[in-house]
Amino acid sequence: MPEEAALMPPVSAGVFPNPYGYFEPETGAFVITDILTPRPWINVLSNDNYGVVLSQAGGGFSWADNCQLFRINRWEQDLVRDEHGRFLYVLDLDRPDQLWSTTFQPTRKHAAFDQVRHATGCTTFHREFNDLKTSHTVFVPADDCAEVWIVEIRNLAPTVRRLRLASYLEWHLGGVGDWHREFHRLFWESQTMGDTLVAWKHPGLTENRREAPEQTPVAFVTWNGIGPVSWVTDKQTWLGRCGSPESPAGLYDVPPASETPRWDDPVAAGVVDVELAPLETLRFVLVIGAAPDIDSGVQMGRKFSIGLADQLLARTMSSWRTLCAEGARPTGDPATDLMISHWLPYQAIAGRLWAKCAYYQQGGAYGFRDQLQDSLMYLDGRPAETLKQLKKHAEAMYEDGGVRHWWHPGTDIFTESRHSDTCLWLAYGVLAYLDATGDYAALDENLNYLNRSTQKAGERGTLWEHCRRGIDRALDRTSPHGLPLIQAGDWNDGLSHVGISGKGESVWMAMFLYDILNRLRPHLLKFESDRLYNQFGGVCLALQQSVERHGWDGDWYIAGTRDDGKPFGSKSCLEGQLFLNPQTWAVISGIASPERQAKAMRVVKDRLVTDFGALLLQPAYSQVDPYIGYISRYAPGLRENGGVYSHASTWAVQAFAMHGDLETAERIYRGMLPPNRAVADAELYAAEPYVMPGNIDGPDSPYAGRAGWTWYTGSAAWMRRVVKWVS
Repeated sequence: MPEEAALMPPVSAGVFPNPYGYFEPETGAFVITDILTPRPWINVLSNDNYGVVLSQAGGGFSWADNCQLFRINRWEQDLVRDEHGRFLYVLDLDRPDQLWSTTFQPTRKHAAFDQVRHATGCTTFHREFNDLKTSHTVFVPADDCAEVWIVEIRNLAPTVRRLRLASYLEWHLGGVGDWHREFHRLFWESQTMGDTLVAWKHPGLTENRREAPEQTPVAFVTWNGIGPVSWVTDKQTWLGRCGSPESPAGLYDVPPASETPRWDDPVAAGVVDVELAPLETLRFVLVIGAAPDIDSGVQMGRKFSIGLADQLLARTMSSWRTLCAEGARPTGDPATDLMISHWLPYQAIAGRLWAKCAYYQQGGAYGFRDQLQDSLMYLDGRPAETLKQLKKHAEAMYEDGGVRHWWHPGTDIFTESRHSDTCLWLAYGVLAYLDATGDYAALDENLNYLNRSTQKAGERGTLWEHCRRGIDRALDRTSPHGLPLIQAGDWNDGLSHVGISGKGESVWMAMFLYDILNRLRPHLLKFESDRLYNQFGGVCLALQQSVERHGWDGDWYIAGTRDDGKPFGSKSCLEGQLFLNPQTWAVISGIASPERQAKAMRVVKDRLVTDFGALLLQPAYSQVDPYIGYISRYAPGLRENGGVYSHASTWAVQAFAMHGDLETAERIYRGMLPPNRAVADAELYAAEPYVMPGNIDGPDSPYAGRAGWTWYTGSAAWMRRVVKWVS
């Protein structure tokens, strides 16, 4: 790579500019030109084993395998300060007052030139300060449990520069709950090996059981292409008493290597002194990663020469370009084309399926509904990936057809679902797979069920038998009205208390079940008996009659009934009077008559459709209601409580298109697109303009139009899927 080209940021005219940056039209990358964005604007870099959350200021964290269970560096969620991260300092030894960093944090100095380029697969920080030009690129290679930094520093001065460079992070090496640092530091240890520092936490013992502890993984930091490296492993020694990362004392007077690393307050500060001739450029590599043991960690870190790092970066970027472009067909709308060809698939795969993590939410687990729906986006080009994910979810089903609501793979950390709809999502996903592929042979694959008593693998059954058990479970849990019992919630988890006594009903759930059974029936003729075809037909008719008799409220469908028999989502309600999902799914499922579809969608258009999406309900709840659930605890207009919940709003796009109102469908879709929202008002919108938010404040909030909970949302995959309805 030519030195000058590497140091200079890409030149682009830019599209969809806002006060904080613009998109590169060729690559889709977003270039941040004002570092002080309204909120942290991040990138998620990941493969299936390692991940990084990285903000435009340099804040963030890394993890191996699971962002909840093995976070490498200390991090706290703080959308204002965004001060925890992994950093690289640059100190001019002849001008010690000139301490900078290759990112805005932790020195918090505005450079003469500051630019951050978030792309699908890497982030690059370009800075110019003190007659130095720096470029700092971070990416995660496809096949390594590590992140790679390619750093370049160019001396623009006519004199020789004596520089001190230092990397810094504060070890965490555990789960999110390991917050009590003074306790957990008792278990840490580190070892320096020249250019590499390795750290680990001594394993715990199982209470009341005498068994050999499992070996814990090690984490490491390695400098390549530069040295020698001096390591500081104690926090107070590095920062100084009452010191801070903004100006660490150990950087000015490097202490000798610690002789007591087992007793240190563990950090990883690596220091290297270099000289740069006039116009000379220095290129080197930093690697942070995790490995099963010390030897493999050292070996992994040292393999990344500058040449290999360049090759892997090019390969990573090419791979993401190919993957994100699969199945994307030009629509003629620039904002739509930008998102469907770059950021929507990247967000769904890198952020949701692989990282399962973001700045607002660090999940780490598979959600039974969540990643299952995300995987359906693969159906356009890689259906085998969808099937692989479906099988993972099938093996999170119990023998009685219930499922785990979420689970951390390879652990005994999970929660059992008590929601009405979760048992049906496997059938929904398999149905989508059959519609796309016609691969009926996949239904015969034998998979495990879970046994509720042992929470281990129990019986085995085919993929189709798993679907049947989920369907049968839903059919067995209906009210005297013939409507599904809502239990601890339907798709809307926030309706957590509507049916906890076993009496509350969900109208949306009836529509969802109807949709699955009705669309499955033609497939049944290929691999099942006429008896089941006819049985499902009878069930669909009964569901339709129950919905029409007990769910219609005169102008729209109620959301359901509570345990006390009172309706919610009804004209009789002062709050939570109109819910979106029962109206949109009346159309999507086809359960409603054309006349009632038209009435319901007219009300949605008049009361729920905004310039930035369709509200989930209206008006918002203002008081905690023990017959509704935790949704009523949210401030009015936030998230499910009267905001635009992006996932559900994508269903409104489909419903209006199916209903023949393409203008409204397009209005909702285009209005939800982050580039459009940021162009309209980036300050109010606040969130990243290149990825979907989980929610946007509704009109009951004083900040209507403000976005939040970006990255970790199923709406990215759904926006990619429903684009066919508006293109």
